[in-house]
Amino acid sequence: MLRILKRNPDRIPMDRLAEYLRLFADLLGSENRPVFKGIKKASTGLKAQLSDDRLVYVQARLRQVRAEPESRPARCVEALEAFLGEDGIAEAQLLDSRSNVVFLFHGLAVVDDAIDRVYQDGAVDGVVTGLVGADDTMHLHLRTRSTQDLKLVVRDENLARDILTYFRKGTLRLSVQGHWVRSVDGWYPEANRCTVRSFVPLDDQPASEIFRELADVPENGWKTMERPESFWAEIRGIH
Repeated sequence: MLRILKRNPDRIPMDRLAEYLRLFADLLGSENRPVFKGIKKASTGLKAQLSDDRLVYVQARLRQVRAEPESRPARCVEALEAFLGEDGIAEAQLLDSRSNVVFLFHGLAVVDDAIDRVYQDGAVDGVVTGLVGADDTMHLHLRTRSTQDLKLVVRDENLARDILTYFRKGTLRLSVQGHWVRSVDGWYPEANRCTVRSFVPLDDQPASEIFRELADVPENGWKTMERPESFWAEIRGIH
């Protein structure tokens, strides 16, 4: 059942309800032959039925959502979350036959077309300050060196567990994929619209220590400078 929270069926226009049903069927997969089994007033519960031999294929599609952001199931989830956001609905649930939550959808904020936005791969550096979420979509909070707070999506539980071992401990470089937006300070990942694919920990050794080590290297030009850190910052454009 696709359960649209805090919105009764009589508050959703019929044509809009049909769109939710279409996306729900697309997420389950037309090849799995889901059939409509009615609407339940549990908020709004759109019920579907699958034959037992097709359940394993639906489960595989849900795993694709986390592992392959460009797959058709992942695009269905993104479209459903966009619908929820447009309708002012914060959350929806995908329930199994025993009413267990197997997937949680989050309504996406309506996109402002005036904002410069691109879909791309990129990398961000920062310190992990939080990881929240009880379902398959977790939300990572990252603070960059410029004290900007980013919110990224993690869809892989093992990856999330590995990242959490660095909670407030060192700087990570995360490879992310999704929507980036531009501000006066440059491009950055849009909140909750970029998915983390991998990460590597960075060496947080202070620059002063690195320059002291370089000064011990024979015939090294850095050794002759009085303030090598200032010169390095200048040629890197760091103020």
